[in-house]
Amino acid sequence: MSKPVDIKIAQFSKPNDLEQSIDNSSVFDIFQKNVNEVLKHFIKFQQTWVNQSFAVFKDFDTYLVLIYLINKVFLNLSDRFHYMSFESFYGQEKLSIDKINLIEISKDLNIPKETIRRKVNFLQNQGILYREGKSIFLNVPKIGAQKPVTTIGLLATCLAKFSNILSSQEWFGDKISQETIVKFIQDHFTVSWEYFFRFQISYLVRHRTFFGDLESWNVWGSIALVQMRELIEKTEKQIIDPTSNFKDFYLYLLKHKARRGINASSISDISAIPRATVIRKLKLLKKKKLINRNKNLEYSMGNQVSHFKGFEENYLIHQKNWSDFTSTMYNLMKHSKLKIN
Repeated sequence: MSKPVDIKIAQFSKPNDLEQSIDNSSVFDIFQKNVNEVLKHFIKFQQTWVNQSFAVFKDFDTYLVLIYLINKVFLNLSDRFHYMSFESFYGQEKLSIDKINLIEISKDLNIPKETIRRKVNFLQNQGILYREGKSIFLNVPKIGAQKPVTTIGLLATCLAKFSNILSSQEWFGDKISQETIVKFIQDHFTVSWEYFFRFQISYLVRHRTFFGDLESWNVWGSIALVQMRELIEKTEKQIIDPTSNFKDFYLYLLKHKARRGINASSISDISAIPRATVIRKLKLLKKKKLINRNKNLEYSMGNQVSHFKGFEENYLIHQKNWSDFTSTMYNLMKHSKLKIN
């Protein structure tokens, strides 16, 4: 089992014109104190986004390479202080990508270079990428079918709920409505999505590195989410005492014996991964003792102590990165030159 890795692209640096008034660590601390509420909304949003991502190509690695390259476009725009709205970005015919360096992409995504080559070639064959002389371009109309309209709405709902939690703190100020956040993201799409993709790329790469492939992780994640929802529900009904931080919640989750599991067909329905593939991944996960199976052929999370440290490290890094991302978005909306009037 691979150890967690540091992903260069995951680093959250504040925008050049941003006077940071909302501190990342302060947001993380408040999220920890409200761990059940935060995770309830986060997992609902994240599961939807992950499943939509798989549906684009029926292949996580291809989608990961694509958003990595799209984010290079966003980074190029930001470096020139050029921020496009949602309408403006998707109204472009083509946008230039810096030279594609397979070794660099392989290193950043922790995917073998030859796999990256195949995925880039596939994107070229699909007309999503194309060359003009020595220049490489993103064919924007070709990705128009994947406009993240639903994702923007769901993310805005998530951020609005979190802002309601944070508004109890004087340093945060007033809460921000879902409608206001949607409008901000649409008006400042490329810079907002640059930070969103930074989080998601890091999230996917860490899971891919730990599980070996993203399909296995998504199968495991579908099982974990059933137990996570059960744990949150028991806490809300005061059947068990609430935890006070992310680490305790996750350790309790790993040690928690689920009332029931989830079968292969349900996992396939939720994830859109073909049932035959799900079954293969379940066998692999069970062999690694990452999951258990009961007499009803339902699967639950494994509770091997040897896996706890790796799970815990990745989980805490994800939650820290999510706090950093949300802090950045709130700062952009409240304290930057792009701020809401």
